Amino acid sequence: MNDHDKRLLGYLIVFMAVWLILLTAIPSILYTVLPLDTIETIMWSHPFSMGNAKHPPLAAWLAGIFTVVFAHTDFAMYLLSQVMLVIGFVYMYRLGKEFFSTEKAVLSVILLTTIIFYSFDSAKFNVNLPHMALWPMMTFYCYRGVKNDRMSDWILFGVVSALSVLSKFFGFALLFALFLFIVTGRDTRKYFLRPGPYVAFGVFLLVLAPYIVWLVQNDFLPFTYITDRVSEEKLNPVVNLLTMLGENLYPFVMPLILLWFTMDHPLRSLLSFRPRDLRPSDPVAARLALCVQFAPLALLTLMAGTGMMIDSMWAYPVFFVTGFFLMAFWKDTISPREFKKLFFTLMTLFVLVQVFDICYWFTKTRNRGHFTARTFAATAQEFYREQTGHDIPLAFGDMWYAGCIMHYLPEHPYAGSYEDPYDEFRFSSILDEEGAIGVYPRETDVKQLAKALDLDEDELRNNAKEFLFPYGAPYGEEKIRHLFLVVIPPRNAAAQAARQARD
Repeated sequence: MNDHDKRLLGYLIVFMAVWLILLTAIPSILYTVLPLDTIETIMWSHPFSMGNAKHPPLAAWLAGIFTVVFAHTDFAMYLLSQVMLVIGFVYMYRLGKEFFSTEKAVLSVILLTTIIFYSFDSAKFNVNLPHMALWPMMTFYCYRGVKNDRMSDWILFGVVSALSVLSKFFGFALLFALFLFIVTGRDTRKYFLRPGPYVAFGVFLLVLAPYIVWLVQNDFLPFTYITDRVSEEKLNPVVNLLTMLGENLYPFVMPLILLWFTMDHPLRSLLSFRPRDLRPSDPVAARLALCVQFAPLALLTLMAGTGMMIDSMWAYPVFFVTGFFLMAFWKDTISPREFKKLFFTLMTLFVLVQVFDICYWFTKTRNRGHFTARTFAATAQEFYREQTGHDIPLAFGDMWYAGCIMHYLPEHPYAGSYEDPYDEFRFSSILDEEGAIGVYPRETDVKQLAKALDLDEDELRNNAKEFLFPYGAPYGEEKIRHLFLVVIPPRNAAAQAARQARD
């Protein structure tokens, strides 16, 4: 690597370091409570399990490891989110170097700063975040497999592909996209006559085997959740489709505008533009980018067109290749002046976005940003001790509030939700022998708690106690959260009597 390329790589390293530090430090310092999805993911990891009712277990495993290593701090989860993104950045750079100059490879990474999923929402660790690392790895090792036909690349492709599916079933969408890339190329189709892809598939199945066994033993429980989501109330197909198309267009528009704006002669380039200028700088890179970028988006768009509810976060991982896609169709050479203009423009915008996020936190009160979770958890523990003389063994009820008790109490009891049908089974022995504390935010939610645990609704309502928890942004409106706590006695009367006799 020459001095010029080393200097450009230094820009990328600075970018990733600033990214990792800022996006880990800001939420760690400011936010008083973890987001809903992050709390739910930690709940799945405590205790360790091969699966849950919604998704495969990899995200929960990662959350559990980081939570234990970093002593149950919120910092651990914010760091984990950014580690996933930085790993993805490294592999996107490596993929870019397979096709482009160092300038274009670096830009293919830092252009991702314009995508909101990589900024505001990246702190919310959930099942999509591992894909931010794994999808670039899958794409890189798949391409290296068909380029060099090295068995090590095919094996690694099989491993990371299995890990992607173990994070979320949507990982199959990228596998389909990469399959399209291989079969649509004259030079790549021949690899289906060689052992590499079949070795990768064998490794893929081997890594997935324990989870497949769990699925069989638990009647393919996550697919029940998927079926329920699909069968939910349908939205207007036309409105839903247009919304989906609009959300998918934004990640291309912003970086494209910045690319044009930072050119040496933007107006002249615009006036002299011809359709033939869209010829890709590298045909193989363009074909790879088209397959990887648009096959998963086409699947989501098709689902939206049927009126199915599509959460925008499902598309998070799809845009990992957007910068690479734009570089594949951008001009061959980028001048040093253009590179520096774009780099410092993007870094400035990135910092400004963080400043806006900080100002927003100081002025806008949000339940999942300012809620006094530690005070709430301590109050729940005190209430339970007064009623039973023991520490909370299990918090059960509303997912987020039960999870807050689990995460923010030093004892870290287990937590389950009446929104998850698997939790009653998962914690049945604790419910039978030790009981739990029930928590719900509205009086009407007692119905869900009673139904989930097959308890008497009136008895729960009569024994519940309401607590008020004020919270607010430093310069924002103060709000009050009403929460109900109730002691759920052991379902096993014999075990309860024996415990009382021991005490």
